[in-house]
Amino acid sequence: MTVQLASILGLWGSYLPSFMRGLVITMEITGLGLAVAVVLGAILAGFKLSKFKALRVIATVYVDIIRSIPVLVLLFLAYYGLGQLGLTLSGIASAVAALGAFYAALLCEIFRGGVQGVERGQREAADALGLGRVSGFVRVILPQAVLRILPPSTNQLSNIIKDSSLVVTIGVADLMARSYEASATTFEPMDMFVLAGLIYMALYLVIARAIGRWELNVQRRRG
Repeated sequence: MTVQLASILGLWGSYLPSFMRGLVITMEITGLGLAVAVVLGAILAGFKLSKFKALRVIATVYVDIIRSIPVLVLLFLAYYGLGQLGLTLSGIASAVAALGAFYAALLCEIFRGGVQGVERGQREAADALGLGRVSGFVRVILPQAVLRILPPSTNQLSNIIKDSSLVVTIGVADLMARSYEASATTFEPMDMFVLAGLIYMALYLVIARAIGRWELNVQRRRG
């Protein structure tokens, strides 16, 4: 048993540099995709909360359509479909576009729910203080909405990290692609995919812990 474990650890050590290069690509896709999702999701949430019906309809239609399409289909549409229309994207750009578009629809609902979850009395208090609509939202509503938004947003972060592995289907050399290559070379798929799984788990735990500490600091300041 000890010899077998040493053999596995030695195998992992020899492929770890390659996996780390793949992890850099995974983190790039995840970070950029999340940035697109947050910005677009915030815009869509603003549309849904708007007093203009046309904007609410646009956001509702977008969210309903995108949430009904698997991420893999969106990825293929971005990589292959747009190419047929004359817009050729790289594998990484296609992944960022697909993940950003999909998770924007999910974050839109989280952001909207967080804002609407703030008690009406807080809005009235902002009005009583003579704060304008924008100033009252930024200084009173948004800080309280953030506390409601962070927990479900962390769950979506976990999902976007895992869904980034789908880019292996379009030839991007991410962490999952590296594990495929290593398993084909060593004929040890179990060992290679376990290593990939451990790295994915470590990445999520580090990010989730950082967000958790930030959330705790925000709550302490609010308290």
